[in-house]
Amino acid sequence: MAAKYIYIAPHLDDAVLSCGGLIFEQVRAGHQVEVWTLTAGIPDSSTMPPFGRELNAKWGIDLQALQTRREEDIKACRVLGAQAVHLDWLDCIYRWREDGTPLVNNDDELFSAQPEPALVEEIALWLKAHVPAKARLVGPLGVGGHVDHRLTVGAVEKSGLKSLFYADYPYVRYHFEWAERFESGELKRQPFVIGKEGVEAWQEAVLCYRSQLSTFWRTKRECQLSIANYSAGGGGRIFVCHRDNLEHPQGASGLP
Repeated sequence: MAAKYIYIAPHLDDAVLSCGGLIFEQVRAGHQVEVWTLTAGIPDSSTMPPFGRELNAKWGIDLQALQTRREEDIKACRVLGAQAVHLDWLDCIYRWREDGTPLVNNDDELFSAQPEPALVEEIALWLKAHVPAKARLVGPLGVGGHVDHRLTVGAVEKSGLKSLFYADYPYVRYHFEWAERFESGELKRQPFVIGKEGVEAWQEAVLCYRSQLSTFWRTKRECQLSIANYSAGGGGRIFVCHRDNLEHPQGASGLP
């Protein structure tokens, strides 16, 4: 039976990086897939926090480049057969706290800052109002602890919507604390196969994010090998959380 899957991505590229092969296979099996990116908003240059300005200068990014990132995401999702949906909340480097101080002031705070409770609540309410009743929501586990990933985890949990989960790639390559949840039985990997075409589509989709590739890899070939190895090792799959007592019947395709 065909289903609708909605992947919630903290940033432009997170869902495709983490699950591109699976998304391709789900679409090929007849399912509808959408990728909703929460922090795809374009900030006002006149009110940008200092660290945001610093990083933009370091990366050579201007507001036009942020629009380019949206276009890259649309192209990547198109390769997989999915629809990209861009929401207008801002990336953490562009956000201010309620007391008028920047949320993030340096690289360390990208992983130590706490998500804003009011924003978690706002996004949770939005998701609850906009996710169709029969859609299967797929959110990140928050592997690595990036503040925007934790924001997304908190919003999905607070929404009260039953969800499947994906491991945040490439953070999952270096952070293994999430594996304890898998080994304890709290997380159960959903079984399916990502075929050769799925891996190739995943690689092609990731390569669409041209502005971001140098952040993770030195060459395109290194990127392709990284994705292939991750998939071969069982990566890029999704999990059901045992404590939620979720049940997702298997369709004829064998996909969750």
